[in-house]
Amino acid sequence: MGILKPIIVTLLSLAILAFLLPSVSYGNFATLVVASIVLTLLQKIVRPILQILFLPINIITLGLFAWVVNVLILWLTILIVPGFHIDLVNLLGLKLNWLLSLLFTSFAISLIQSLIEFLF
Repeated sequence: MGILKPIIVTLLSLAILAFLLPSVSYGNFATLVVASIVLTLLQKIVRPILQILFLPINIITLGLFAWVVNVLILWLTILIVPGFHIDLVNLLGLKLNWLLSLLFTSFAISLIQSLIEFLF
């Protein structure tokens, strides 16, 4: 049950984000489940390793480099899971480039995950 809750929270957050943002898309429900499993595993296994490796940079940037690690995790999820896509985000009439789109989507996923965990 320890790993199942984060997978469900990630699944719900990706589904909500795909509903709210037209730039986030997935092929079918199985793709969404696989994407949430891969994203959760990357967040639980790879992210701590990257945070330790980039600790000096993270200290120098006062923690802002952690967002780059989150974007890298999201990018790896997109590469690993076929059918899960994040396109360019159109934010208030301003079309963001690919890196800023991933940064915005990563922030939105973190925000929605925090809200879901707070509610449950």
